Amino acid sequence: MKRNPSIYYKSALCTAYFKARGVQCSLVRCDGMLPLLYTQGEVKVGPRIGVRGRLLRCELGAAEPSAYLHIGNQVYMNSGASVVAQCGIEIGDYSFIGDFVTIYDSNFHSIDAVHPPKSAPVVIGTNVWLGSRVTVLPGSKIGDHTVVATGSTVRGDLPPRVLAAGNPAVPVKELEAPDGWHRE
Repeated sequence: MKRNPSIYYKSALCTAYFKARGVQCSLVRCDGMLPLLYTQGEVKVGPRIGVRGRLLRCELGAAEPSAYLHIGNQVYMNSGASVVAQCGIEIGDYSFIGDFVTIYDSNFHSIDAVHPPKSAPVVIGTNVWLGSRVTVLPGSKIGDHTVVATGSTVRGDLPPRVLAAGNPAVPVKELEAPDGWHRE
């Protein structure tokens, strides 16, 4: 497969953009539009993150001074993904974030006069694959090597090494994934 030379230029530009905004990172591979970055809080990005924004730009970052977003090594985010922390979001190494995935650590607004907005950290393990249009809600924890099927909503905890699907997502199959293995 022949690579378009513009991806190298775009990746250099994207890496410089991340660093200029105060993001702790090394190389950021960028294909398509540059992501929308929120850097009011702490944003750390592991080596060789990939961000694809051909259809719609991704948005990522920490939108509050006390918030943090930590993304591990070789994480890939697809078009339209939204990962913006109000509290705290961690994504483990080798994880894939599909098209139009949203990861929320806050519900942002009160639902009525008695219930204030809620925030709770989100933790996504190593080698996790979130399919297209997955929604991850505040306080969720997804175990290592877990795959979440397209269109699912994660609310609460998912164990390691499962295929989860539905609204709310529940384990539907156990997966064989030895420690140290990761998706290519």
